[in-house]
Amino acid sequence: MMNKKDDDLKGRVYWITGLSGSGKTTLGTALYYDLRRKRSNVLLLDGDLLKSLVNDSIGYSPNDRLRRGKQYSKICKLLAEQGMWVIICTIAMFDEIREWNREHIKGYIEIFLDTPFEVLKIRDKKGLYSRKQVDLNSDIEFPKNPDIVLVNDENTSVKSLVKSVEALTPKKEDDFSRDKDYWNQYYSDCSMPVPEPSDFAKKVFSYIKSLTPRTSPHILELGCGNGRDSLFFIKNGMYVTGIDASNVCIDKLNRQTLDYPHAFFICDDFTKCRAVFQRQYDIVYSRFTLHAITYEQETELFNNLRDALKDNGRIFIEARSILDDLYGLGEKIATHTFIYNNHFRRFIDKNDLIEKLEKLGFEILRLKEGRGFSKTNESDPVLLRLEVALKNN
Repeated sequence: MMNKKDDDLKGRVYWITGLSGSGKTTLGTALYYDLRRKRSNVLLLDGDLLKSLVNDSIGYSPNDRLRRGKQYSKICKLLAEQGMWVIICTIAMFDEIREWNREHIKGYIEIFLDTPFEVLKIRDKKGLYSRKQVDLNSDIEFPKNPDIVLVNDENTSVKSLVKSVEALTPKKEDDFSRDKDYWNQYYSDCSMPVPEPSDFAKKVFSYIKSLTPRTSPHILELGCGNGRDSLFFIKNGMYVTGIDASNVCIDKLNRQTLDYPHAFFICDDFTKCRAVFQRQYDIVYSRFTLHAITYEQETELFNNLRDALKDNGRIFIEARSILDDLYGLGEKIATHTFIYNNHFRRFIDKNDLIEKLEKLGFEILRLKEGRGFSKTNESDPVLLRLEVALKNN
C-alpha cells in the first residue's frame, strides 16, 4: 500500500479552464486554500500572473495565445514532475494544448467551467462581452473530454464546486511508486552482501578506460539497485550518480559511500528527474532497467538523455529481449509487458528500440542479442546489449 511519503511524490495538475468571467480564479483560489489545509505541496498559477512571468511581450493573436498556452503546459508538467500539486486557471481554448496535457502530464485533471452567457456579461469587468453580440463559437475550441463540466451560474456555491473537483482522480497517474514496495522488500535484508559487479559492468569499464584513459568519466547509472555496478565504478576512480526508486537501496548506498566524494545516490524516477539531467555525463549506464518502465516512459527518458549526454558520450544498455524465456509469463497489460510474480516487466523489441533511438537523434554503434551474457546456474536469459551515441559524433 502506498504511504504518505510515496503519495507526496506524485504530482498533480488541476487545469481549470473556461471563458473570461466564468469563475476560474475564484474556484482555483478556493481549491488552493482547501487543499493547503491537507498538504503543503500546492501551488496556484493564474493566467494573468503567468503572462507576466512567461513573456509579457507575446501578443494576443490565435498563434500567440497558442504559444503562451504551450508554455503554461510545460511549466505545469515540470512542477508536477517534482511532486507539486498545481492549480492553473487559464482560458487556453485549444484542443492541441489539452491533448498535449493528456499525453504528457501524469496526474492531469481537466475542469471546464460552463457559465451561461448572461452571467458572463454580468461579471464582465474587461468589457469583452459589451458588444452587441459575441459569437462564442467562432474562434473557440471548447473542451471535448474534460474530466468534469461544472455549471457555474449565480446560484452555484464555490464550496460545492471545490468538493466536486476534489472528488476527481487523474486518469493517468505517475508510475514512480509502481514497483517500489517490490524492490524495497527485495533489498530489505541489509546483512546481505553486495554481489560482485556484473559481467556487463566489467566489459563497459574496460571500454570506458579505452575511451578516456587519462580522465575519470562521470557515469549516470539508471536504476542502480543495490549498487553492485555503481560501487565497482566508484572504487575504480570514476564519478558516479546513481538513481533508483528504492529508498532502502539509496539510503544504504549513501551510508556505504561516505568516504567517496565522487559518489552521489538519489531516490527518484530516473525517466524524468530534471535536476539530474541538467548536468552532462560521459556515460549513461542502464542494466536491466529499460524493462522496468513503460514504452512512453522510455521515450521521455531518451529525450532527456539527449540533452544530458556529452557530445562524445555513450549510453550502454543491457535489457531482456522479447526472445527471453520469461516472455509471455503472467498477466499481459500492454505490448510486450507483463505482471509476473507481482513484478512489472517489459521486454525489449530490438527493432522498435533501434527505430526509436534513431528518430530521437541517436545512432547504434554496437548491438548484440543472445544468451550467455548473464548466465547463472539458474538461468541464461536472452539479452540485448547496445552502445549508443548521439548522431554526428
